[in-house]
Amino acid sequence: MTRVLSFHRAYRCRDSGDCCSAGWPIPVEPDRAGGLARLAGRRSMTLLPVVDGRCVFHDDARRRCHAQETLGHAALPLACRQFPRVSVIDPRGVSVTLSHFCPTARGLLDDGGATEIVVDAPSFPADGEYEGLDVRAALPPLLRPDMLMDWESWWLWEAESVALIAARAESAGTALAALAVAVDDVSDWSPGRGPLDQAVRSAFASARECRALRHVDDRVRQAWVDDVVASIPPPHRPSVLDRTTAALPPGVLGRFLAAHAFANWTAHQGTGLHAWLRSLEVASVLAEDFGVRQADLLLRHLADPAALAVRLGA
Repeated sequence: MTRVLSFHRAYRCRDSGDCCSAGWPIPVEPDRAGGLARLAGRRSMTLLPVVDGRCVFHDDARRRCHAQETLGHAALPLACRQFPRVSVIDPRGVSVTLSHFCPTARGLLDDGGATEIVVDAPSFPADGEYEGLDVRAALPPLLRPDMLMDWESWWLWEAESVALIAARAESAGTALAALAVAVDDVSDWSPGRGPLDQAVRSAFASARECRALRHVDDRVRQAWVDDVVASIPPPHRPSVLDRTTAALPPGVLGRFLAAHAFANWTAHQGTGLHAWLRSLEVASVLAEDFGVRQADLLLRHLADPAALAVRLGA
């Protein structure tokens, strides 16, 4: 099965062209190279050609991909076929969140409906093509550096987290404070305390009583931004980040946080739930300071996920 957040389930490409004009180096797999090279009038191709920061196949006036129209969607490189999907493939199936660098995905954050995990949405069929972080043969996420979770408890943790964030969608600060209570409560669990899933439920019961506000001072905020920038490979590392002066509309930051709590790569690459929580706090800071599109540009596309996970777990 595939799982996706309810406000993402209606996603369809609207041909904004931002992914085609980002200037990213897009590798071309060998089985796609021949057709694309012939279409571009070249002898070979390992990267999509970029002219003036735009893919050579993108028709800006028509907002269409010439390669896709001529050769079909299946002929495109994997990165083009997957964008803006961010997937985790685990023993239960596929969990898919979206990068809000895509303007169409960004628009879905304005959805005022319920925020929950849904299964096999029409836009995300079970037989679709999903490439991402494949942990089917890996161990479940770490609870803490010396203790694993089990898969059932991790699935429950995701569902409870999304539900808690949804209940506090108008205030990301109180959602993060409540999540911190849940993380602190469950992180010292040991098998002698009974089943982990019961401990997860108990932790979230306590978290729902929390009314505190998570506050991050300017020094820590800047340190987190520096960590993200340092995890970006030097050729793509920005020298300046443009801060936003526009406040996010009510609920948008909450749905953005849910999109980072779910299908979260740091949970599988970090050192436990505290690193998972830190990834949400960092996402919140970036979204507040730079907007959700630039936040996901940094977190989803430029930063090295493994390097960032190490920094978040430090």
